[in-house]
Amino acid sequence: MGGAGNEEKAVVDNREWYLAAYAPEGVPTSDHLKLRTLPLSLAVDSIPDRHVVVQNLLISVDPYQRTRLTGLDEGLYFPQFKLNEGITATSVGRVIRSKDSNYKEGDLVLNFFAPVAEHYVVPAELLMRKVDPSSGVPLPDFLSSLGVPGFAAWVGIEVLGDLKPGSNVFISAAAGAVGMYAGQLAKLKGCRVIGSTGTDEKVCDANLESL
Repeated sequence: MGGAGNEEKAVVDNREWYLAAYAPEGVPTSDHLKLRTLPLSLAVDSIPDRHVVVQNLLISVDPYQRTRLTGLDEGLYFPQFKLNEGITATSVGRVIRSKDSNYKEGDLVLNFFAPVAEHYVVPAELLMRKVDPSSGVPLPDFLSSLGVPGFAAWVGIEVLGDLKPGSNVFISAAAGAVGMYAGQLAKLKGCRVIGSTGTDEKVCDANLESL
């Protein structure tokens, strides 16, 4: 009886978001993205070797994900999400079970393709890297300025732009995640930055006057 009870406690009701229907146009709704609950065993014996169980702490919702919901394969750098399967996103999570010597329980990890769920099981080799909790960097920054948006802005300004002090830099969608970081990076390089947004409200929300 005791063993059966412990095993039962090792099974959790795991909530995850999945794609129920493609949304080729407009804003996706609850007809397209749905939440479901599935049992997930956290028992060590149920975890494959060199796998870990991760509890998601933070998930980033980025604009590129919209292109993966259309059902239209137009040569994008990421494939379409599959119907009735869970969607993925960049996340910071905590390892709560491990059968890989490189990770221990309590490790914080960054995953670019984490299931949008409370918990998930993943091959340890697919995790991007560990997050050092003693670095003093707030965890949300690993999904923003140090995540996909910040990296995209850095590539555009530092690698492709090759900007010089005094250059004029135009940032389209300057209130977006990438645009805000791109504008700040350009200012740090001594450039004159001009940004555009879709609405006046976005100008105020992003405090673009400071650019």
